[in-house]
Amino acid sequence: MNRRLAYSFCLLSAALCWGALPALAGTITISGTLEGDSTLTPTGTPGIYIQNFTGDGNDNKFGSFTPSSMSTIDFSHPPNIVITDAMFSEVFANGTLFGTSSGNGSGTGNGNGTATFTVDLVITGGTGYFAGDTGKVALTGTIMRTGPTTLSISNGSYRGELTSTPEPSAAILMGTALMAIVLGVACRRSS
Repeated sequence: MNRRLAYSFCLLSAALCWGALPALAGTITISGTLEGDSTLTPTGTPGIYIQNFTGDGNDNKFGSFTPSSMSTIDFSHPPNIVITDAMFSEVFANGTLFGTSSGNGSGTGNGNGTATFTVDLVITGGTGYFAGDTGKVALTGTIMRTGPTTLSISNGSYRGELTSTPEPSAAILMGTALMAIVLGVACRRSS
């Protein structure tokens, strides 16, 4: 009877360990919205600026976040806009995603100080809940010039994929659960 009790305890412990694990590696679709304001710093080349953006966002899966980015934005060939060298971060309550642009973003102005834009972003990592995550996101929105060196970003929306990797502690916990199962089966076979 003691062996059966020990076996049952091992299986119950393994099940609890297994159930306590967060979702392990996998790819999920992410989407959301953002808006905010940018300041433009002239680079010395007419029409080309360093853009610093901060705003507010909401991800459909992970909730609210604070986005920020820095990029080079080229207004020198109207109505076309070219966005390069972007670096971004999205700060959530339980972690941060960060990354870069994959090539050039583009936009088209309408002649009234407003333009639409598209930028492809590459998520290169994260912290906290997002540690080790990678992915790709397409961001679209509207840029409106609000002053000589300020912009407003509105109607920003993104959609893409986020691939998560398990944390080392999760892998250790899973290994412990598997070992408990193996030991439980071994105990049962020897009885």
